[in-house]
Amino acid sequence: MDDIIVRVLRAVACRTRLRIMWRLAAGKELTPSQLARELRLRRALVSAHLARLESTGLILRRRSGARCYCTGGSPYSKAAFSGQVAAWVYGLLKAPGQGSDRANRAPGSARVPTSVQEQCQRLVFDAATAFTDLRRLQILRRLADGKAADALGLGRELRMSHDAATRHISKLVRRGYVCVSRSGQGVVCQMAAKARTPAHARLLDIVAASWAREASHS
Repeated sequence: MDDIIVRVLRAVACRTRLRIMWRLAAGKELTPSQLARELRLRRALVSAHLARLESTGLILRRRSGARCYCTGGSPYSKAAFSGQVAAWVYGLLKAPGQGSDRANRAPGSARVPTSVQEQCQRLVFDAATAFTDLRRLQILRRLADGKAADALGLGRELRMSHDAATRHISKLVRRGYVCVSRSGQGVVCQMAAKARTPAHARLLDIVAASWAREASHS
């Protein structure tokens, strides 16, 4: 399951793909050529990013003759991991304020400032990048039961070098999922009591639910 989580969220954690998803979030079908013109990108680059999004279940594509039309959504059910992530991303991109408690207008409106688009995309990027490495997922799994763990011991337990464990813990702290405190000469880490934003909290819920489903089937 962790391989799927990493693959899907790595697809999300790309600023160019987030720009593409922003345009598709409005619900209008667009061709790769139209997206390339609107985003001022090479068509070949847009097509490559669309292929990555399609392979991870994060866009809908249909063909009509020689043309391909894309829209925001997932071909998978709402219960599937990709389906839930797609709903999370497009929900935020359609209503940029809901993930950070800021009220803004929907994508496609001429009255939406570029800075609002960028802020929304940064929010998605920030939350997603916590889950784009298998070792960070190991740390989150270990801390998910709410019990604190010594950072040095955690690295040994998960068979990581001290430097690697420190680096990944630091990234999770910056993303607001983990907090650390000093205890004697060591550092103790645990899950943060509250996620940084509703968007961060929702993505953690999606990942945790996938772990719970995996455990129930094992």
